[in-house]
Amino acid sequence: MRFRIVIYLCALALMIGGGDLYAASNAQKRARQRAKTEQKRAAAKRKAEKKRAAKLKAAKKKRIKEGKPLLYVYSFNQKTGEPLPATHITVQEQNARPNKKPKVNKPTDNKRARVSRGLPNGQYWAAAAKTGFFPSDTVRFNHRADEDTVKVYLYPETRLTFTVTDSLTSRPVAANVIVRNHERKRIMQTTSDTLHSVLAVLLDDRIPYYTIEATAVDYFPFRDTITDPELFGGVVMSPKEVKSFLLHNIYFANGKTRILATSEPALNELYQFLRIRPTQRIRIVGHTDNIGSDRSNQSLSEGRCQEVRREMERRGIHVGRIEIEGRGERDPIVPNDSEEHRQMNRRVEIVLL
Repeated sequence: MRFRIVIYLCALALMIGGGDLYAASNAQKRARQRAKTEQKRAAAKRKAEKKRAAKLKAAKKKRIKEGKPLLYVYSFNQKTGEPLPATHITVQEQNARPNKKPKVNKPTDNKRARVSRGLPNGQYWAAAAKTGFFPSDTVRFNHRADEDTVKVYLYPETRLTFTVTDSLTSRPVAANVIVRNHERKRIMQTTSDTLHSVLAVLLDDRIPYYTIEATAVDYFPFRDTITDPELFGGVVMSPKEVKSFLLHNIYFANGKTRILATSEPALNELYQFLRIRPTQRIRIVGHTDNIGSDRSNQSLSEGRCQEVRREMERRGIHVGRIEIEGRGERDPIVPNDSEEHRQMNRRVEIVLL
């Protein structure tokens, strides 16, 4: 019995071992097949590269023999140095007639951002254009050798969008708007209307600053300097007949002089009003409702005016341009007979001096 078991185990071991040997043999065969395939692919690749090199060499000899060496024109973003695909390239002879067809007139490819053309030896100029960029400078060059390289650079445009509005109502104003560069050269003149006051102008951020001027009937002239387009707050026109206006949406802590954070837009509006009118003086007049004593309301109105003036001073407005006056509860615009009316009487008025 034991002898049979031993024989069975030996046979089983032989079967298992034989299976492993068979699997190993198959793996080796597959590895050899893969190696042969890779060798064939490498050989085919070398053959194709050799054929391509021979073709390029033959084409180069042909170009040189015909007197048309190859020219490459590359386009780049002047601000970032990155290649610019889909840029329209124009190449023409320097002494060509004005209406003569350009030697090159096509866009750069998407892979290398270049165009190529076999051209006779001579003097040429190249230029480039692309949407969203200023046209390139004209590059003049002498084309002699095969595979000459010319690089053209385009600078990106900065689009400034702004509004023309009334300083009191924030409604659109029909105005004549002129934008000039730092050399006083006019780069845009247009007119806004009362329906669509949004205007746009293309700026070059290499220019140190621009000036913008606006005039409108029954409004004071507007003039401002643009050094950073992102910080420009738009054209805000002030009506001529206005002597005072309310500073809307300015909020204080209940019974205190502390200005709440939600008042930031109103404070910025007043700051912009004063910034673009460097000679304008104002008086800030504070009013309260009739809750509390006359004395406390008088002190509260004065304190709130002081806080508004302090905010303007913190933003850079000279304190000498701003007077303050607390009127307390003496000048209600409506009776203090409801919370809604009391809220209307709690106000800050700006008087133009």
